[in-house]
Amino acid sequence: MSGATVAVVVVILAALLAGLTSCSLIGDALKQKTTPAENVGYQRMLAKKFKVNWPAVEVIEYTREGGIDGSGEWSTNAVVTIAGKTYQEIFGVSVVGGDPLPDPDASPATESVTVRYSDGTSEVMK
Repeated sequence: MSGATVAVVVVILAALLAGLTSCSLIGDALKQKTTPAENVGYQRMLAKKFKVNWPAVEVIEYTREGGIDGSGEWSTNAVVTIAGKTYQEIFGVSVVGGDPLPDPDASPATESVTVRYSDGTSEVMK
């Protein structure tokens, strides 16, 4: 390779690296931080909502704190147990995604659900 070709390759790689790094920095800047208390509040609210929609849920365990992304939506990850089977889910204020869940009426409703929050605390909700 000639010196000019090497220089062009180095410039292209530097531009690519700069572009990838700046996207990461912009993404971090757009992500709004929430306090641990706010996260537990959101998690608690979503656990109640989930229990209404899937009455057979036994356990909800949040696996990360959660946060508000660039779209303005707060979300977090959770593992839910319904009728003895676990499902990896993404909980959001207006979005639920993840593993396909069973039909809400497929199993008998539980009286309570154990909720394990991302801060290590837990409670039993009726």
